[in-house]
Amino acid sequence: MNAKITLNAPLVVSTDPVTGNITEFHSIEDFTTGCIDERNLKVKPESYIYSELPNYNCEECTVLPYVNPEQLSEIVGYAVKGIAKKYDTDQTPHKEIDSKEVSFLIGKAGVFASNTNNKYMPYVLGTDNINLFVKLAKAGESVVLHNDIDEAYQIINNGMPETIFRMMVGFNLSEQNQDLFVQVNDSFKTLPPNQIKQFFLDKKQQIEKSIESDLLIQPHAEGEPNQDATPQDWGELLPLSQSETVLNPYPIHALPPLAQEAVRAISEHVQSPIAMTAQCVIGAMSHIAQAQVNAPHPFNAHGEPCSLFLLTEGQSGSRKSTSRNLADQAIIKHERKQYEAYRQELEQWKSGQAGLPKKDREAYCAENPPPNDPSTLYSDITLESIAGLFIDGVLSNASIASDEAGQFFGGHSMKADTRNQALGGYAKLFDDGFVERTRSKSNLNGSGRAYDVRLTFNLQGQHEVLAEALKDPVLRGQGFLPRFILTIPENLAGTRLQDAIYRNKNASTDHRLIAYWTRCEYLLDDCPQVKAEHELHNGRYVLPMNDEAREIDAAFYNMFEELQGKGKRYEYLQAFASRASQLARRLATVFAYFEGLQWIDAKTLKGACEVVKHSLNEWAMYAEIEVKAESDAEKLIKWIAKKCNDQKTDRIAYSNVQTSCPRPMQKNKNLLEMVIQQLEDSHYIKIESIGRTRYVVIHPFLVES
Repeated sequence: MNAKITLNAPLVVSTDPVTGNITEFHSIEDFTTGCIDERNLKVKPESYIYSELPNYNCEECTVLPYVNPEQLSEIVGYAVKGIAKKYDTDQTPHKEIDSKEVSFLIGKAGVFASNTNNKYMPYVLGTDNINLFVKLAKAGESVVLHNDIDEAYQIINNGMPETIFRMMVGFNLSEQNQDLFVQVNDSFKTLPPNQIKQFFLDKKQQIEKSIESDLLIQPHAEGEPNQDATPQDWGELLPLSQSETVLNPYPIHALPPLAQEAVRAISEHVQSPIAMTAQCVIGAMSHIAQAQVNAPHPFNAHGEPCSLFLLTEGQSGSRKSTSRNLADQAIIKHERKQYEAYRQELEQWKSGQAGLPKKDREAYCAENPPPNDPSTLYSDITLESIAGLFIDGVLSNASIASDEAGQFFGGHSMKADTRNQALGGYAKLFDDGFVERTRSKSNLNGSGRAYDVRLTFNLQGQHEVLAEALKDPVLRGQGFLPRFILTIPENLAGTRLQDAIYRNKNASTDHRLIAYWTRCEYLLDDCPQVKAEHELHNGRYVLPMNDEAREIDAAFYNMFEELQGKGKRYEYLQAFASRASQLARRLATVFAYFEGLQWIDAKTLKGACEVVKHSLNEWAMYAEIEVKAESDAEKLIKWIAKKCNDQKTDRIAYSNVQTSCPRPMQKNKNLLEMVIQQLEDSHYIKIESIGRTRYVVIHPFLVES
């Protein structure tokens, strides 16, 4: 029952005051064997186990075992409570000279349970009464304690095999699953241990017969389904996918005004989804801003990179390339202008050494190194290659922007043998602007490090290409995907009709795009001067938050920290939710720089928070819906219909649904109740009570004749 996890430091130390003998216990298993009377839930004699009172004997103190709530057979700790006594050991017999009430923990806290490691237990009990718990545990019963009897049942349901019968026992009737509840009175307290087992075996048999008889006494419960029920009494069956479709519009209002108008203009001209064009415009702004500013960091005065990783899902033909080209047009023109100047310099450099003897040519090259290609936009480049450009000083800022994300996720860097190294490299680039490349001793050329470099990702790809990557546990678990701002736009195919008015529109003369491109060109120009109050850190300055923005940042962080808790929205997306505040600060920095602000104000940070919340909702939808071949509601109604048709009935006990339905509903009370409600609202089932037993009744259309 106990997991033997050996610790370097002792878990418990017991020192005998008479002999001075020291006993160290390094695991819960050893401690249990040496100090605990499991049958009587007491501390064994001569156990000086309370570290704050090492001279006090804890003999006869009550111990309640804590178990792992996910694995009820594993003891993880003990709660010890009672009177610890101190003795004068110089006298014989020892004389008690002091006593103190103690209450302390050995090991870890968990769920109170006893005897739940018995593989052959016929049933397991849940109770909300500690005195009942102790009595049942001492009698050898498998029992779980919680101050909420219904919660105790859920713990049993989640942590025990389906083959073990569940019952609840207490003095006060439970609110739920009353057909599985055994109510006792004060006379139970006098029942001897040898009669308790028979008592519950009898109760188990009675409950099983009661459930069966409730079915049999109904004229339509078994054999012929209810002939009186008609489809008209139920209402029309509604599509189950309807209630699972969650609208998550892109918060375009969060972007700076010029960027908002550019997004709308690109969407109109290209006939592409707003979310897609918004990501493209943000990618362009990130590319420009990362070269000039850093985002504020709570523990680093120099800030952190404001570079963003963006990911957009789009079907083939959704106008990904055209949207990105319009968003990047000013950058593309700037790159082309610089490349033309580079070509001229390169030709001059080649001409300067033409015709020179080898020795003079080598001297010329040493004094006049060749010019570097100024390109910073890449669509298909490996980490190895871009790291080399950073280390060699050719690049300090770059973007990987591609509408074929499959090339990236399926490329050489993402192959199994190099993937972990690549993911770590990209993570360091994102977090610290640092890259390192180490080659073998036989090929040291190109080895080295680069600091304060920046990389923006703007990836777009089809669902078929991205689906496996987005669900890859390595890409998620290593923190690569959680760094991305994700959007999954609506598919506009079939709605992009073109009339004469549309065909006469010209993107190159649209005042909204001209204003946006002009702003991008200004920020790309080498001439804009940084104001004197900004301290430069390797050519960049930190855009600080004002007081209001700092309050919003703190509240945003706390909100998503709480939402990562057990049973909360992002419990299984902690890697994603934990980066919400960081991504919002970075995005706000990009927005503020594009607008020419000297600090991040409340409005700008609020807007960035809206975009990050949109992204987290997209990740959550992917985790909860896209990963599944069918919805939870569809799984549950199929299971209920099969059970009913196999038993030739139109109903099944609610408690049977709770204990035996498909996962994850079987292990999640709140999820099951939500899905049951969805099936009721969609007219697939009704909940009816007969006596103390609740039943799930299915729609007549689902009952086989």
